[in-house]
Parts: sequence; C-alpha cells; structure tokens
Amino acid sequence: MPSLKSRVWSVVAPETEDHTGQQLETAKVVLATMNVVAVILQSVDWLSEALPLFFEGFAIVSILLFMLLYVVRLWASPTDPEYRGAEGRLRLLRRPYSLLDLVVIVGFWVGLLFFDDSLGSVRVLWFARIFDIPRLNRSQERFKRVLAAQREDLVIAFSGAAMLALVSSTLMFFVEGRAQPEAFGSIPAALWWGVVTLTTVGYGDVVPTTPLGRLLGGLTTIGGIAFFALPSSVLAAGFLAEREREEQEALEAAESGPERTEAQTTQSGAIEATSQNRCPHCGESLDPTGTANR
Repeated sequence: MPSLKSRVWSVVAPETEDHTGQQLETAKVVLATMNVVAVILQSVDWLSEALPLFFEGFAIVSILLFMLLYVVRLWASPTDPEYRGAEGRLRLLRRPYSLLDLVVIVGFWVGLLFFDDSLGSVRVLWFARIFDIPRLNRSQERFKRVLAAQREDLVIAFSGAAMLALVSSTLMFFVEGRAQPEAFGSIPAALWWGVVTLTTVGYGDVVPTTPLGRLLGGLTTIGGIAFFALPSSVLAAGFLAEREREEQEALEAAESGPERTEAQTTQSGAIEATSQNRCPHCGESLDPTGTANR
C-alpha cells in the first residue's frame, strides 16, 4: 500500500496524470487568473476605496493557499527519484512555474511589509499560469517543436529586421540630425523612430521633415512590411507542417491498427495450435502420422 507521502505526490506532482491532480492544476490556474483580475480592479480608485478589505483578504488567502501547496510539494517530492535529496529539491525549485510562484510569494510579502501602496501588484505575473493548463500540454509541445524546427529561419528573419532597423536609423541620423536634433540627434534616439516605423505602428511623435528624410522613411516603411512579416509567416508555415505531420501519423496509425491486430491474432492462433499438438512434458509431437513417419 503506498504511503501518505506517495499518494500526496501523485496529486501535487508538476506533471501529474492523476485526475484529482489535474483538477488541482486547473483550480490553481483559475485562482491565479482571479488574482490578476483582482489586481486590475484594485487599480480603480473607487473600487479599491469601496472594497479594501475584500481585495486585501483575497490576496492574503490566495498567497497562503499557494504557499501551502508549495510546502506540500516540497515535502512529498522525495518520493520521486528525480527530486530526491537536496539536489533533487533544487531541481524542483528551478522549474519555471515553481520559480514563478516563489517570485510572486516573496514579492507579495515584501510589498505587504514594506510598500503598502503596491500591495500584491506582483500577482499579475501569475497570468503566465494560463499556459499551465493540463489540456494545453499538447499545444505547448507542438509550439516547442515548431520553434525548434524553424529556429534557423526565425534567427535569419529577426536578424534581418534588426539590421534594417539599425541601418535605417543610422541613415536617418545623418539625414535629419541637423534639422531635428531633439528627435534625431543620436543614433539611439533615431532608433525609436526606426522601430516604430518598421513595425508600422506610426505614433507620429517623431517624423522626418526633409525631402530626403521622407524618402528614406517611405523606403523604411516598405522594408518593415516585408521583414517584420517574415517571422509570422515562418511560424505559420511551421504550424501547418506540424499539423500535417500529426494528421499523417494519425492516419498511418489508423491504417496499420487492423492489420497489426489481424497479424497478431493469426500468430497467436498458430502458436496455440502448435502447442496443442506437442507433449507439454517432452515437447514431442502428438500427431500419430508424424510419429509413424519417424
């Protein structure tokens, strides 16, 4: 019979497949999302003034629940050989969501004890737990495979965009620097214009005024449409290829399933028939024809 610690670990393990454990993970995500919503609503003055005890109490209760789960997970982790001993527990603490919880918990108590005006605002980091929903694990694995497969293409795309931003900002510094020293007086200052223009955001706070500067700005905008669209197209192509691969594997598995089952049945029947025609003690054939022939 498994011990209490083993049963607890089967529920609170980071990658648990236990039904109760997956429900607990979903509840954690819901609670974390509610805390993010509470932080957002607390920033509204009339709400924070009308319900101060509610916001503070909800924050403290949530943090205590996460602390309890954190301690229980550390207590039960030695039942898993991967997290056994001091090194194993450090490995558990280094997991992304464990680090996230630790940062939020420590940040909350520091804010509560020393910075009353920023009570619990660090809890917005918990929004990252939306990616910890068990039913999204398959999509996360697919996303990792796509990034790994398209890594080199993405590096080229982002490098080209960065080079275009730097080159266009440098040229704009030489073209517009004297006309607008407050906006283009240095290359780092011109980089703000370059990034805004290349991403086609166009805030309009910094614009070229000279004819050559406007020509360069138009060319930069066209280049931005081309280069900054590359990463999204690379990822889209990667996702399409990955989905096609998954569908192909599922189709091959469905087609080979009946054939494999039939072959296994035939093989088992042959083995059973052979064993029935032989003596269970000496292995000699029980077929009288075979005996006569010998």
